Amino acid sequence: MLLFLCHAIWVYTLSLQTNDIMLKDQLAEGLYYNRIKKFEDILSVLSGIIYWVLSFSRIQAYKHWLNTNISNASYPTYSWLRNVLIAMGVLVTFLMINIPLEIFFNFGARHFIQWQFFYFYLAVLVYYLGFTGYQQKDFEVAFQTEKRSAMTLNTEQISTVKEKLLKAINEDKVFLDAELNLNALARQIGVGEGVLSAIINEEFYQNFRNFINEKRVEEVKRKLLSQEYKHLSILGIALESGFNSEASFYRVFKGITGQSPKDFLQKNNSQNPF
Repeated sequence: MLLFLCHAIWVYTLSLQTNDIMLKDQLAEGLYYNRIKKFEDILSVLSGIIYWVLSFSRIQAYKHWLNTNISNASYPTYSWLRNVLIAMGVLVTFLMINIPLEIFFNFGARHFIQWQFFYFYLAVLVYYLGFTGYQQKDFEVAFQTEKRSAMTLNTEQISTVKEKLLKAINEDKVFLDAELNLNALARQIGVGEGVLSAIINEEFYQNFRNFINEKRVEEVKRKLLSQEYKHLSILGIALESGFNSEASFYRVFKGITGQSPKDFLQKNNSQNPF
């Protein structure tokens, strides 16, 4: 793109030698400005497609890693970035349709506004991503690469791993650790991460993240209805149940139960007044 910019500056500099609009147009045409500009537009869309595919695949890979390995609900999901990429995909698709219309029907000569909007959108997007990215907290990501399936184990081995997993959940209450991850749980049980992940997926029909957070929500619900924890606030109970962020707790609780913690508490207290 730098070469295109240099060519545009060169044409502009030469056109300053005259005030005649006709001569300016002839000069620009003689230097192939319009043809090069059209070629630049096409390359911009093609590069946009490449970056879109790479970015979207990266977001999907991160989401898979997050759901498979991390139980900490405060980790960013970057749903906003996914929405930005979807909007970008719609715009790029529109421009891809527009390219043959320009080439064969001279559509662009009469409707140049779509390219202006495209470059305006890219400029806004660059500043938006830069500003939003600057506000994100730093954290390390190490994508899981082991993909060994539980189907390589026999029924007895799967049953043994499930038994150890349920013991770690129901008796040891490992989910109370807000920083619990797949690696730590797999080491405690004594199996590989890929095997544990596959068993959770295939035997409990959930990913690791949802599996652990569901247990935390169950723990919160139990404590909310227990007289033993009446001295604690809802947030206090959430923190004791493995959550480490108020915002993530309310989001996860409502996502699993379909209601807020206060609504759950009021509903159950009204059903059990004594």
